[in-house]
Amino acid sequence: MEGKDFDKSRVVSRYPIIVIGAGLGGLGAACQLAYVGKKVLLLEKHNVPGGFATSFVRGRFEFEGALHELSDMGTQENQGSLYRFLERLGVIPDKLQFKQVPEFYRSVFLDGYDVTMPIGVEEYTNKLIELFPSETKGIEDFMEMCKAVLAGIEFIVHKRGKYSAAEVLKEHPWLARVSGLTLAEVFEKFFTNKRLMALIAQLWGYLGLPPHRVNAYAFLAMLITYLKFGAAFPMGRSHALTSAMVKSFEELGGEVRYNALVDRILVENGRACGVELLNGDIYLCDAVISNINPICTTMKMLPQEVVPESYKKQIYAPEIGPSGFSVYIGLNASYKELGFNVHETFINETDDLKKAYESFTKLDPPKYLVAACYNHIYEDISPPGTTQLVLTTLQMGKLWQSVSPDQYHHIKDHIADKMVEMIKDTICPNIRDYIEVAETATPLTYYRYSKNIEGAIYGYTQDILDGPTLRLKSRGSIPGLYQVGAWTNIGGGFSSSILSGRIAAGMYLRDIREGRW
Repeated sequence: MEGKDFDKSRVVSRYPIIVIGAGLGGLGAACQLAYVGKKVLLLEKHNVPGGFATSFVRGRFEFEGALHELSDMGTQENQGSLYRFLERLGVIPDKLQFKQVPEFYRSVFLDGYDVTMPIGVEEYTNKLIELFPSETKGIEDFMEMCKAVLAGIEFIVHKRGKYSAAEVLKEHPWLARVSGLTLAEVFEKFFTNKRLMALIAQLWGYLGLPPHRVNAYAFLAMLITYLKFGAAFPMGRSHALTSAMVKSFEELGGEVRYNALVDRILVENGRACGVELLNGDIYLCDAVISNINPICTTMKMLPQEVVPESYKKQIYAPEIGPSGFSVYIGLNASYKELGFNVHETFINETDDLKKAYESFTKLDPPKYLVAACYNHIYEDISPPGTTQLVLTTLQMGKLWQSVSPDQYHHIKDHIADKMVEMIKDTICPNIRDYIEVAETATPLTYYRYSKNIEGAIYGYTQDILDGPTLRLKSRGSIPGLYQVGAWTNIGGGFSSSILSGRIAAGMYLRDIREGRW
């Protein structure tokens, strides 16, 4: 047994596989394995599942913690892969229903430009052409390229890992082309109008990087997936989604233990063989799937002598992505009275999204934010006659590590106030008159809750060097250990994190079939 000896009298039981963390990645893996008949133990440090998929109460409002909208869902008639997965698990339709977002997004600029973009590939394309008729050819070609990217992704999914790079390059060349480009470089091939490019790029905050840095593959896949399958929100908030997944997991024979903080991963003969909780309880297993970020998993939970130096370099090489800064607001008036006529409104100071990103690297008010009005799609999410509004922007978590305690609330309140001011200047001039409850989450809040390094909400940055094709894969630093979550596979986001767990589960099953034991 590598590392310090463990007390064999503290062994509680043994399982074929243990999943650490009931966040979205851990739940995706646990549910996938339980669905195919594997006996799984899921250990969660909190008293509820979900990770960032959570809610909290302030006054008479229960606020959605993080989810704005789910991609890759669709409907019964137009099913995305997440819909099909949840249906197989029995989550849909018996345990949970979803609200469909009727439009894509509203885009507002401080110069008065204000447009709402429709959902649907054809509808979105036609709206862009209506707004920018001189760019018609570029818009049509761009959308055809997006469809080609989606076709490539569907090809890879259909093949279930049984394909070659040469095959993808031959059959779906756009997939390879955009993997090595930034979104700005792709835009330059099709467009000249800066406002058009800024309008299409509005969802860049969902990936944490602006067009001049974000991996084009990651952005285009997200864009076309939303356009094809729409956006959805779970009734009961994101916590209802993860709770329903846990219920299905247990019905499939899985076991969950809450308030079970894993302190270390046990290793025997160079491979993962169990976990030890902070309270000393030990669970043995044949394999471990960790939903803890890979740096913590590797450097704090494993005996260092078993970790290859090459893997340490691999987990430290990418840049840590941004954290969030959110203002949760309960308004004592109807959203219809206040002018919040769509679910998602992106507010921009300028077309220069590079400058917007630079504001995230300083303790300054943002130049870009998204306002989510949940009542627009989910009328009963707050008491009758009220509105639940969440303002979200991004900030680099490292900035907040040097903020002194006596300055923390001053800086936090200043930034939050300026975010409310952006709403006042664009959507609702008298918003301050209706604020009943307001709560602010900084990167330190995100860190305290998740223990993600620097409070990162998307894991590593999703740039050219760390896009979906080059991102850290599921197989961990030693045999029998797998990584899931936003830091791995195709990157951050709710749907992506769930998929990362499913990918890791598939890799574990394939390793068993192919004798990698």
